Amino acid sequence: MLVKLLLGASTRLQPKPGLLLLLPSRVSTGSLSGMPLAEGQADPKEDTEKEKEAAEEERPVSCPEPSLDLGPGVSVTRLSATVRLYRPPSDSSGCSPAPLVLLLPWFGAPPRAVAKYLSLYLSGRRWPVLVAESRVGHFLWPRWGLDYAGRLLGLLREGGPLGEHPLLVHAFSIGGYVFAQMMVRLQDAPQDHQGVKQRIRGLVYDSLVAGDLEDMARGVSQMTTASPTLQPLLRRGTLLYFRLFSRCTVSYFQAALEVFHRPPLHCPALVFFCHNDPLSDPRVMGQLLDSWRAAGIAVRVQEWPVSRHAGHLRLYPQDYSRALDAFLRDLDLGPPAVRAKL
Repeated sequence: MLVKLLLGASTRLQPKPGLLLLLPSRVSTGSLSGMPLAEGQADPKEDTEKEKEAAEEERPVSCPEPSLDLGPGVSVTRLSATVRLYRPPSDSSGCSPAPLVLLLPWFGAPPRAVAKYLSLYLSGRRWPVLVAESRVGHFLWPRWGLDYAGRLLGLLREGGPLGEHPLLVHAFSIGGYVFAQMMVRLQDAPQDHQGVKQRIRGLVYDSLVAGDLEDMARGVSQMTTASPTLQPLLRRGTLLYFRLFSRCTVSYFQAALEVFHRPPLHCPALVFFCHNDPLSDPRVMGQLLDSWRAAGIAVRVQEWPVSRHAGHLRLYPQDYSRALDAFLRDLDLGPPAVRAKL
């Protein structure tokens, strides 16, 4: 009952704009029906719930969406209610496939905010961008998150239309948790996703949620509602939920934390964070970065004493763009960027 209450409350209170990404003028509809579902055993009731969730994600969106100008010729393919592929008029010059950016936004990200990051790649570099949104259910019931991660990996697998692109991952806040679930999949079934793993060339993390269960509960409450009255109630309810269903939640969070500290990917990483972020403990972030460096991972960091969770590009556009440009230049993924207007 508590599970349904929390998931139902998050559905009613979550910011509506974050569920709908901006769509330019040309829109086509695809399908995720061929994507692999999660492996493993589960009871029939749980399987039924997961199937309902998957069907909901794959259901075409019929409601109107905001139209934003991302530049002439940009097209979007709607693969599901939460996944969209944006393509520039033409990929980067040369015969080899352009890098594909997997963009994992923060929960409730407004379309105009996401558009700023799309422009960095679509207009600045003419790289296609695959945007995969998160739902609170992916976090509160991690089995759904693992299923979602498996479907995303299936979409990127060799043999499909996206199977030849070099990959760059750009994850924000809870989007980092979605990618952690993808890394759990990579680690648990390397034979199924070896090609995807080899094609991931770089990782960009912005405003990772770093801390303990209290920080996670605070993050859920802040991502779900802006009401200062409801946030404490949701935070306490989420903590109670974690304690009552620890075998179905906390153990998965620990696996995601473990895979972040000992990642199966050793490609270079760029990390954006600030010291006043209530959802990202700077001490924990420092420990995480130290563990990566100790493992031989090349890490670049852009940090600020004062900024805003998932708002660094808006507050410090020059610093953000400069750090991203330098990182991508070192990766040598394509021609230099054409400066996009932020």
